[in-house]
Amino acid sequence: MYESITTNIMVKDVRETIKFYKEKLGFEIILTVPEEGDFAFAIMGKDNINIMFQEQNNLIEEYKSLKTEEIKPTFTLFITVKNIEKLYEEVKEKVEIAKEMHKTFYGKDEFAIFDNNGNILTISS
Repeated sequence: MYESITTNIMVKDVRETIKFYKEKLGFEIILTVPEEGDFAFAIMGKDNINIMFQEQNNLIEEYKSLKTEEIKPTFTLFITVKNIEKLYEEVKEKVEIAKEMHKTFYGKDEFAIFDNNGNILTISS
């Protein structure tokens, strides 16, 4: 039966994506492939969250149906956190805000940001 899900995001540059998630959001590198040089793949994590990033051409070699000239995000990541106000204050000057802090129709405090690849990360409490 199902046990977990981890997102594998196609990116142009794994190294730049690592830099964004590390410097802006405090994620840490769990694994890179290869260990040094031009990365084709990386896993990053923070607290209970892991995200995988795979270089565009490398991922297309594995899944030919993903071939595209330009990577256009077609999903959002929905991340729940504790102390959303503190996190918002920590990141609001470091990242591009996609949606300011607001109260949702279902009663949650949320804001959304763009990562360096144009993906939207919705942060919710």
